[in-house]
Amino acid sequence: MGIITTSSLRMPFGVTTCVLTLTVVFGLSRSPSPVVAQTWSYSQADSVFVDTLDVLVLLPFGLQVDTLPGGFLPRKSGRLREIALETLHGLEAAARELAEAGLPMRLNVVDEVPDSSGQSQFNNLDIAKSDLVIGPLMRENVGLAAPRIDRFGREHLLLTEQPSRYVERGMAVRQSVASEIAASELLASLVASQHDTDHVMLVVTDAADAALEGAFLAKFNEIQRGKWQMPKDSLRYALLDTIQGDSRSVGRLADHISPYERNVLVSVAGRSARSMWAALQTELQMNDSSDFVLFAHPELAEMPFVEGQLMEKWRLTLPRTNQIEWQDTLRWSGLEDFRVRMASEPGKYATLAHDALLDAGMRRHPWLSVVQWANQMVWQASEKSGAWVNVSWALKRFSDLQWMPLDSCDPVPPFVPRMFYTEEDSLIPVPHKYQHLFPEEYPDALVPHQTP
Repeated sequence: MGIITTSSLRMPFGVTTCVLTLTVVFGLSRSPSPVVAQTWSYSQADSVFVDTLDVLVLLPFGLQVDTLPGGFLPRKSGRLREIALETLHGLEAAARELAEAGLPMRLNVVDEVPDSSGQSQFNNLDIAKSDLVIGPLMRENVGLAAPRIDRFGREHLLLTEQPSRYVERGMAVRQSVASEIAASELLASLVASQHDTDHVMLVVTDAADAALEGAFLAKFNEIQRGKWQMPKDSLRYALLDTIQGDSRSVGRLADHISPYERNVLVSVAGRSARSMWAALQTELQMNDSSDFVLFAHPELAEMPFVEGQLMEKWRLTLPRTNQIEWQDTLRWSGLEDFRVRMASEPGKYATLAHDALLDAGMRRHPWLSVVQWANQMVWQASEKSGAWVNVSWALKRFSDLQWMPLDSCDPVPPFVPRMFYTEEDSLIPVPHKYQHLFPEEYPDALVPHQTP
């Protein structure tokens, strides 16, 4: 049976051209009555015995944002509206798929941005009539909406990473965007398990991503100290080399790099430290005689200035999430439908919104035959409040000029130290701490801290 669609659109006089375009795309009719929300219903004739899933969607369209001279929106408002539209497209695609699978859907879409008087454009009745609330996306609006959602006991899906005070509110809260803290801990576990004998360096910025740096350090130290026969003895030593940088530089990183050992470099700073990543790339290029393995924040994959050949040379590894599994033919039908309707492939916001709504439907009705576009969400309950956080990260390495699953890549070969010579073929003296690595040249050298 086909999808039976009913719709009503209510919006204030003078709505912007962008929202009028939205109306045309989804085939909605404009109603003369002054209202504040848009509602779409999806159902099938053979699904009338299943309760309709009512979803309240709060997105930052900014319908009442003042335009600049010339009729243009402020840059931030324009970008937020683009994200809101992309998110809505993903939710629409998920609602169609759930309806076709037998679960009637109703989306009530409301602008999360307050009106000119500072009043929210959704009310308690909107929340009370819903089974599920998705959004808001903006942190300040989450703070305003959260107490009202909690009062009615509705399940709340967050599509953006929020402070713990907005997440740790009980078992009804789910942060659908994968936790970056979990990504940092995953990297720490990998580095601690695979690079015991290498020189591990963590470049810290103490800036916007200080919490991620602290999570990496805590997890790494926890794993490494557990390997000691007497864990308390490990407290006397620094278990990794911490390089103090900032969001624009890598500090004195050059002083810590050595060509006589493998240099394992880690930084979990994201887009707020673009300048630091540019400086780090330059530093590594200047020390091209050294061996590097690089572990990074997921957002480094989207920074265009990092060259592919260098990422492959340094065996760049990072956690990735919300990536469409194009190789799985089961996903092609839904992706093709989205492409036909939107004339584009789904972006990261549409993918996350689509998969979050499908996940919510499947948790209520496990019999639903629908497929998420990206990897299935993996939920981890908070010990503090019972709130649920998505931790579905997959480790990828840049190999053969593409991102490959880590278990599909060749293992990193053991490091073999070598000596260096001048252009006149004379040996460059090896620093004292590394002389034990070359017993033929330095037969009397001792391992550091070893006594005769």
